[in-house]
Amino acid sequence: MADSGFRVQAVEIEGFKGFTTRKEIDFRGRHAFLLGQNGKGKSSIIEAIRWGLFGSTGRPNETVANQRYSEVCRVVITLMREGKKWNLQRTLLRGTGGGSEAKLTDEQGQRHFIGKIMPQLAFVDAGEGTHIILAPQSTSLRRQPEDLAPFEKTVFDYLELTSPRLLLSQVESFIEDQHSVEESLGQQITDIRDNINNRITEFKGKRGNILRSPPWGRNRPPSVAQSENEARDLIKEITRGPSDESLLGVSLDALIADAEDALNNRRDQDQSGLKTELAENIKRRDGLKALRDIQGKVETLQNEINNIQSRLKDTLEGVSLDEARKNFDEARSAADADALRRQIVENAISLLRRDQAESAHCPVCEEEHQRQDLDATLQRTVSQLAGNITLGLIQQENRLKQAEELNRQAKLYRSKLKELKQNANTARMRIAQGNAQELPEQVSTEHLDKMIDRCLKCEASIEEQINGQEDGLATLEARLSKLRDEENFHRLQDELKRLEKSRNQLGKVQNAYNGLVSFGESVQAIKEAIQTCLIGQLKEGIPKVSKNLSKAFAALTHHPWFDRLTLAENKLPKFDLKVESSQDDSGRRHPTGVLNGQAESALALVPYFAFSQADDTPTEVYLILLDDPTRAFDEEHTKILIECLAELGHRVQIMVASQETVRFRELLPKKFEPDSYVVVEPTQWSYQDGPDLKIDY
Repeated sequence: MADSGFRVQAVEIEGFKGFTTRKEIDFRGRHAFLLGQNGKGKSSIIEAIRWGLFGSTGRPNETVANQRYSEVCRVVITLMREGKKWNLQRTLLRGTGGGSEAKLTDEQGQRHFIGKIMPQLAFVDAGEGTHIILAPQSTSLRRQPEDLAPFEKTVFDYLELTSPRLLLSQVESFIEDQHSVEESLGQQITDIRDNINNRITEFKGKRGNILRSPPWGRNRPPSVAQSENEARDLIKEITRGPSDESLLGVSLDALIADAEDALNNRRDQDQSGLKTELAENIKRRDGLKALRDIQGKVETLQNEINNIQSRLKDTLEGVSLDEARKNFDEARSAADADALRRQIVENAISLLRRDQAESAHCPVCEEEHQRQDLDATLQRTVSQLAGNITLGLIQQENRLKQAEELNRQAKLYRSKLKELKQNANTARMRIAQGNAQELPEQVSTEHLDKMIDRCLKCEASIEEQINGQEDGLATLEARLSKLRDEENFHRLQDELKRLEKSRNQLGKVQNAYNGLVSFGESVQAIKEAIQTCLIGQLKEGIPKVSKNLSKAFAALTHHPWFDRLTLAENKLPKFDLKVESSQDDSGRRHPTGVLNGQAESALALVPYFAFSQADDTPTEVYLILLDDPTRAFDEEHTKILIECLAELGHRVQIMVASQETVRFRELLPKKFEPDSYVVVEPTQWSYQDGPDLKIDY
């Protein structure tokens, strides 16, 4: 095995996947064959080496730390190159979303950047579980085209066409960016042009509205200077003062703003006193109306009170209300006594009716009387008492109730009358405010009507004066409005000139854009020329490539029918791998999908077996990791694979994990030198101790 590339001397694994304790495996720089049943830790060793080199295992977001191990997850790889030892240690950073830290040190323990020592360290996936580790021989390669598959990359490297392919990729990328820029700029230019044209149409429409009824009449449109002079004259007329020298050099829109302020100030000054007088007069008139209404209510209420007093006097028949109450109480007391006497007489009559004798004693006086005389006397007394009780007392009670109600109404009306008189006094005080002439305490309704009429005449006079001033101000406002229209016309003219200028400048931008498009077309022509040249070079190299691919494919598979691999020329510079048979005279080609599982698995390894030993390979393949490559192989193809690995092993370090323990142990001594490989066999695995490794050198 060549000494120019890196070789894995040993690996120390701690806390990684199935490794619950620290394990160190010394490969002594040899090939390594990890043999044993599934679930014993073979794949964990392959993945630990890959993770130590690159910080990834091939499965996105895969958990690499052993969940039962409380210490750090770490892999230390000892590498040898040209007799010098290097240690690459990778440690998982906990709590950082699966990130890791790599540390590369030399024999003296001095730390180095990985990118400096291994500037082109990379790997390619050549099928599931297969990883080819690459490193430079001397000078660093320029970056590969980003769209190349591992197979394409290997072939281009072999044919030394990586740089032309990279150039083509870069030109294609440039053309893609160019088209994107062209599309974006083209859309921007279109949007700007549409916006300018729309605004020109809008402003021309507004200008047309002004020109249909121009504020300057039939004359030619005034210049900006003429409109400015007219604005200064208007300000002078509004302010009724001399010319203001400070207005010279002021823009038209500023002059119009000054004229608006001056007109508002004059309107406030001229009409302020009149409007104040008008407001005060209206206030006085409203107060007089209110006082007139109150006095009318006072008179009405006073008449009501007088009427009630008269009715009360008639009802009481010349006595006071208190005397009437006293007389009613006396009459009701006498009536109660008569009722009691009547009850006594009625009881006496009932008592006499129990005795039928000719004579009887009076139940009241106890004197003896003739029964007939006594009964007549008692009956007469009952009749007299009944007539005295009813009619007189009821009439007296009704008169008293009527008098009480009239007296209540009189009190209520007198209370309202007092409130109205207070309101009248308040109204007189408000009317008197600000007036030299105060109202007398007693003023007739006729006098109030005359005062209200005088207020109306005064208001009409003030309004006439205000309207006269408004007419003068309206004339000034009309002139100011005409100036506003002229200013709007001048502004539209300026906007249209500016937009026309922008449209002319956009024409220059369009010409520059057309130049950019022409440049893109030139680059497209360059790209087509490069692609044509590259395809020509590929066509020259395809026979050699196909020969090497076919040789490796036949050696790996010994397929009974398909024994050739070739690349379809009509798909270049893309590689479309086809299979064909030397036994088929028609020369038909078939897609690789017609192969069986064994041939498909071997196909992924073909380019690396075909080109890795070539002297002119621009990259150095120094390590191939294979995880269970014989899963679809029968005994014969497993033998072929081991033979190919042995031949490849003269230049490349190989590490293979396989379940085919018996076959590998039988064939390895026959194909490899005894001191060129080591067999690592995980015999058992437990949660506590991880894998138990048996190493045979």
